[in-house]
Amino acid sequence: MWPGIPGIRSSDLRVRMEVYLDCGGGISGDMTLAALAHLGVDFFPLTAALEKAGVACEIELREEIRAAGPGRHIDVRWRQDEQPLRHPADIAAIFNAVDVPGTVRDRALSVLEALTLAEAYAHQIQPEEVHFHEVGAVDTLVDILGVCYGLEQLGVQRITSSFLPWFSGSIECAHGRIPLPAPATAWLLRNKPVYATDAREELITPTGAALLHALVDEFTGAPCGTFAAMGTGYGSRPAASGLRMWLLDASSRVDHQLGGRELVSQLETHLDHLTGEELGQALTALADIPEVLDVLWLPGIGKKSRPSGLLRVLCLTDHEGVAEQAVLRHTHTLGIRLQRLERLVSPRCAVTARVTGRDMPAKRYEIEGRSYVRPEADAVGRAAQEDGLGAPALRLIPD
Repeated sequence: MWPGIPGIRSSDLRVRMEVYLDCGGGISGDMTLAALAHLGVDFFPLTAALEKAGVACEIELREEIRAAGPGRHIDVRWRQDEQPLRHPADIAAIFNAVDVPGTVRDRALSVLEALTLAEAYAHQIQPEEVHFHEVGAVDTLVDILGVCYGLEQLGVQRITSSFLPWFSGSIECAHGRIPLPAPATAWLLRNKPVYATDAREELITPTGAALLHALVDEFTGAPCGTFAAMGTGYGSRPAASGLRMWLLDASSRVDHQLGGRELVSQLETHLDHLTGEELGQALTALADIPEVLDVLWLPGIGKKSRPSGLLRVLCLTDHEGVAEQAVLRHTHTLGIRLQRLERLVSPRCAVTARVTGRDMPAKRYEIEGRSYVRPEADAVGRAAQEDGLGAPALRLIPD
């Protein structure tokens, strides 16, 4: 059974699984490893395989309860006086020697390469000269390989992530006081959607940023799929929140980054009994539900010439139950019509766009072989409010 999630067994999670990383509380290698452990991943076979490859270490797991709820905390213990393998080439040699599936090895090597290039940039040295001295190299090795091993154990085929918290301040390290985000982290966060936060601590470590850079398929505002389980991983910081990892069954969805066709559900009902205020509140409440893709109201004239209208709600087929209950709750309609439709999804991905001198989350999409970038409406709205303007003023060219 999965800890804290009644009724979920490992045999239930071998469909088309997706992991969504909620990085609002930060992400590091040990936080990600701990979140996977909270989801039920057993790392003992991995440590046994590492010992056969010459790395004698232990992964110590303990339960942790903080303000963000129950989770796990992990410490990596090296069973010798000194930690060897401080250079990327040494770690890569272990990745190539340890007995793990090829997909685990390939993912781990790609994360290691990303971290190595970031550290080389931060110190302005050649990649082969990188030396992981701020943290033990065994910690880095186990964090990277363990995360890739855990994803494989859960059958994860696709990884998505929330937008990333952008923080300011400084921390003390082996090189003195450096600004946040750390230079290596900042290099890895290029071309990824971020948002401002009031935090004054290191929320995203270089290893966490390397995991995001190498493994995440898409950055998006919310998870999408059928919720199976959630794991929370706490790091060494005494922060109230940690990394929340959502495990989703995404078997009915298409990869939006590649585009394609998928099934959606369209719920319809005629409404003629609500007041104007009740109708407005219902439309707002339905639009705010993460599982709802779109809400449309078409006014008209109904039976007995009463003012009426058509409410249409769109969702993924996985979310029919949530959408149906929401329509009933907010409209008190006595009947809902349901259709399943096929929709074509254009390829898109999350990016950061520069609008009126500020960076904001945006989508890049492709139509007829040509790419376009569209800022997120909420981000445009916030920027317009800050400037004391209407939203159209940010996209129209002043005369």
